[in-house]
Amino acid sequence: MKNSNEKKWLILAHCFNMDGRAASHTITDKIPFLIKNGIAPVVISAPTGTKDKKFVHYQVISPAPSGIIFEMRKIIEKKFQKGVLSQVLKAAVTVLCFPFYIIEKIFINLDSHWSWFITASAKGIFVIKKYKPQLIYSTAGPSSTHLAGFILKKLFNIPWVAEIHDPLISESGSAKKVYQRHAFHRWLEKVILENACAVIYFTEKACENAKKRTKADNNIHVLRPGADPPNVSNVKYKKRGKIHFGHFGSLASDRNFYVFMEALSGIFREKPHLKKKVVLDIYGTKLDSISKNAVKKFSLEDVVCEHGRLESDPLTGKSGRQQVFEKMHGCDVLILIHGQTDTCNEYIPSKLYEYLLTKRPIAGIASKDSELASILNSVGHPVVDSDNVKGIEAALKKFIFQWENDQLFENKINSPFTVENTVDKLMEITKPCFLKQVS
Repeated sequence: MKNSNEKKWLILAHCFNMDGRAASHTITDKIPFLIKNGIAPVVISAPTGTKDKKFVHYQVISPAPSGIIFEMRKIIEKKFQKGVLSQVLKAAVTVLCFPFYIIEKIFINLDSHWSWFITASAKGIFVIKKYKPQLIYSTAGPSSTHLAGFILKKLFNIPWVAEIHDPLISESGSAKKVYQRHAFHRWLEKVILENACAVIYFTEKACENAKKRTKADNNIHVLRPGADPPNVSNVKYKKRGKIHFGHFGSLASDRNFYVFMEALSGIFREKPHLKKKVVLDIYGTKLDSISKNAVKKFSLEDVVCEHGRLESDPLTGKSGRQQVFEKMHGCDVLILIHGQTDTCNEYIPSKLYEYLLTKRPIAGIASKDSELASILNSVGHPVVDSDNVKGIEAALKKFIFQWENDQLFENKINSPFTVENTVDKLMEITKPCFLKQVS
């Protein structure tokens, strides 16, 4: 029986029901709690994730060559895993689309998802006429998601909430050099802040910089996404024969293991026997070039273990995310590297929120003035500046000493960053949108 007070929300999310994708988890984790709050979701997403049958869910592809290549490759991986057939089909898609892809890049040099707004807007017109949602909620992921939200808001004058995961504008680094993208994102950022009834950022710094650029202050909020743990109730930490430092998530030239490995090397020079007792597990990615060079330079080939992405396992029925969470629980210490550029102040690695749920000790390598450091310190985890080799060395020595003496205890502070808390705050943020609509 339907709830008479139920409100329909049109949710635009390019990434949805994609195992192991942070942009997907940020919205899919919210769905059960939105429903609990009387919201009936009507979702439009890309076809790269699993179509949900528990509520209305449409999937549309990005029609430009870059979008077709990206999304078809993901669809093929999902259907055929990573075998020979998968490789052949992905190569065929790339070859067939390549001439058109080159033409697209000559005239439109945006990200591979830019054209999703075309099909999402077209499908959104049909959905709004059929389901008459009270709110449009764009959550991204790709910036085209918000462009679709803006178009539909203008066409139907429905309240629109935009949740921006990563800052659209980077004032430093390579993003600014790609002029077309920078100009488009600068325009889109201004459009969002001037037209959305509420705008959500994940960090104070991203919010602050957006306000400065646009001179807008229209119901702008900072809301931590939080995390909702997958079902791994039987998994418990157990000490093994070596201390395992675990890192989960992406690495890049500005977020690498060079200083960490330099610190490890210093420890091994002082106490060579420890080299046989330490393992650095890398999950979810390959080492970046800087980290690879550090492995060779400091002779850490026997210490570093790359595990790659953990995909859905048909034998156990466990999703990649469940396996990741189990591996997190099994680590002695979780490593969180923030990065070393100004841009890093505007984001917080999404893995932080899952790390906190495991209650394992976390070694934060970040600026002590960053929001990330503030969060880690507030829940009892140490933070060392990312360029402080001696500081990192001292922190690692302490962890190793505690492990050797069975003093590496579980963190007792419960994480305040739950998805349920996030959705409760989201419901408060959206209230003024409906008041404006009534007035």
